[in-house]
Amino acid sequence: MAIVLSLAMIIGSAGSTIILARSVNNQIDDILATYKVREQAYGSLSLMTEAHNSQRGFILTQSTLLLDHYRNVTARLDESLNTLTEMTKGNPRQQATATKIRDLSKAKQRKVDAAVAQAVAGMTAEARESLGPNFGVGQLDEINKTVDGFLAEEDRRLIERNIAVNQMRSWLTIAALSSLGAALILAVILANRTRRYVRKLTEGQTLLLSEKTILESMVQSRTAELEKAMLLAKRERARVETLLQDSDHRIGNSLATVSSLLGIQMRDVSSEEIRAALGAARDRIQTISSAHRRLRLGKDHETVRADEYLPDVIADIKQSTAHDRDIRIVAELAPINLSSRDATTLGIIIGELTMNAIKHAFPGNKPGEIRIDFLRGEGDVLRLEIADTGVGMQKTAKKRSAGLGSLIVNQLCQQFDGSVVYSANPGGGTFVKVALPGLMEIRSEEATEKHE
Repeated sequence: MAIVLSLAMIIGSAGSTIILARSVNNQIDDILATYKVREQAYGSLSLMTEAHNSQRGFILTQSTLLLDHYRNVTARLDESLNTLTEMTKGNPRQQATATKIRDLSKAKQRKVDAAVAQAVAGMTAEARESLGPNFGVGQLDEINKTVDGFLAEEDRRLIERNIAVNQMRSWLTIAALSSLGAALILAVILANRTRRYVRKLTEGQTLLLSEKTILESMVQSRTAELEKAMLLAKRERARVETLLQDSDHRIGNSLATVSSLLGIQMRDVSSEEIRAALGAARDRIQTISSAHRRLRLGKDHETVRADEYLPDVIADIKQSTAHDRDIRIVAELAPINLSSRDATTLGIIIGELTMNAIKHAFPGNKPGEIRIDFLRGEGDVLRLEIADTGVGMQKTAKKRSAGLGSLIVNQLCQQFDGSVVYSANPGGGTFVKVALPGLMEIRSEEATEKHE
């Protein structure tokens, strides 16, 4: 408010100064205008006197020079009186007086023109008689009095305007000085308040710096404690993760041991049906063992890349079930992050379907190829496709649909809201398509967040 009021006072003072300057200019212009009116009136009166003297001299002397001078002066007099009337248009009273002066001058001029015409015609006595013994001095005196009244009125009006302007100038001067004084007082008040504010601000800043130092000390102490706690937590987490990985390997190794025991047991069994059942159980346990042993978690210790994990699982399946057969396994695996549990389940599904293709699609040690694709489908739904170049569904569909492996695959796929579809491979053989809408890909950002 002090700043606003100070600015208002300064602006008011500046406005008063401007008005004062303009009033001085207006007063000067007014004086000049009055001076011009007075000069015009004196000029007209001078021309009247000169015309009177010229006509009087001509009547007395009959001099043509005086006659020409008279006519020239009267012409200039008419123009001068018209100018005077024009100059008083803004003042009806003065204009009426100027009009009266012009009318009196014209009336005297008409009378003089008639006497001059008589004198030119040689009627000098009649001309003198028409003008009287003083040659019209009485009319000239009346005109002089009228002009004097006109000039007196101009002087009076000028004095009144000057008095009004002087009063206004006095008031404006007082207002300007008052505004400047008030602005100065407000500036002093503002300076004092600003000084107090700066002092308080400095004290507050000092207090804040002190509080800041204390807080920084507390933050450093708390940070050190948190860092220590985080270090302990990381060590504990690393220990737990190591235990988990060791547990996975132990499970895989235990299952591998069980698989080996089943293989030994197969040699002591004479029944082909029992041997086939034990062989299927051994291969299935071997697949589950491989799915656990090959699990290598990422940096976040919770996820695994499909294209890094599944090739080892597939290689173990080939080694355990078809190492001595001419069956080629080709895999195209997308770089998809999966949780460790989902990756293990997916490895078991691939193992069951691959072993099923090796056992049933290539009878009699027939050579061929199995292609495994794990990719993103439409709408980013993950899909698994396994195609073989074997004998096809015509001979093996009933066995596949009724087998234990198919039952296991269907149950595992149901965990991901998926289903298994068998169809004929256009190039010969069987094509298995598994859509897994419930299998969630863990994005790299999510994996990073989990790691942090």
